[in-house]
Amino acid sequence: MTIILMYHSVANDDQAKLIEPRNRIAPRLFERQMAFLRESCRVVPLSRLVEDLVAGRSPAARTVCITFDDGYLDNLTVAAPILEKYELPATLFLATGYVERAETQWSDRLHQLSLPPPQHRRLHARLVQASRDERIRLLAQFQAAEKSPRLTLEWDEARRLVRRYPLFEVGGHTRDHLDLTRHPGEARAQIDGCAEDLRRELGVEPRHFSYPYQRWCAQTRAAVMAGGWTSAVGLGRRLRIGPATDRYAMPRVEAPRSMMQLRFKMLGFS
Repeated sequence: MTIILMYHSVANDDQAKLIEPRNRIAPRLFERQMAFLRESCRVVPLSRLVEDLVAGRSPAARTVCITFDDGYLDNLTVAAPILEKYELPATLFLATGYVERAETQWSDRLHQLSLPPPQHRRLHARLVQASRDERIRLLAQFQAAEKSPRLTLEWDEARRLVRRYPLFEVGGHTRDHLDLTRHPGEARAQIDGCAEDLRRELGVEPRHFSYPYQRWCAQTRAAVMAGGWTSAVGLGRRLRIGPATDRYAMPRVEAPRSMMQLRFKMLGFS
């Protein structure tokens, strides 16, 4: 079995309350998972997996790619040292507008508000589908209980990550983390603009793309291909990856929340 694992934040416990729980895995659990992957699996860069797919080769059994979405600061301060310890490669998909503004992800800002659960769910559903301007307007109606420390990488920190941890590859995640299936008219600007940002700020040629919320359609897939990207990850019908997998819609597995779940995923019991 070959899978791509998807992580977001690996924040320390003192910042856990600031981050949407579905976006965070505790550092202790993350390290245990990395130790298991190092011992029991074949962890390869995403670029290596894509090369196999392009060549029509079946990846070796228990091949794993590790990926992160968004651009949390803790990817540099917490995750990267753990990955270096176990000599594991990973790919970080940056939402470059958030990095440019050092802006907290809207889902974390929403989590920090003291809202009744029904109101929280309704607002979350609207924000997922909203444009950047609509998100600003909707969130401006509320004020968090306290000012949050910065949770997102800045460009200097992203450059430090690239220099200090060469096993970390950087890809794109649009500029403003929009659901491109809801805003197809903005797809090219979001996708191409993200690539321009990565070239300008990091001096890298972006190859791999991540669809926000894993949502894609024929139009957004075509926009990624037209932009010259080599691959993209998003929702797929089958989580296992092989030569027949569409490399512009490679499925991912959300990071398991326990060691048992990870073992089942990787040892073929689920």
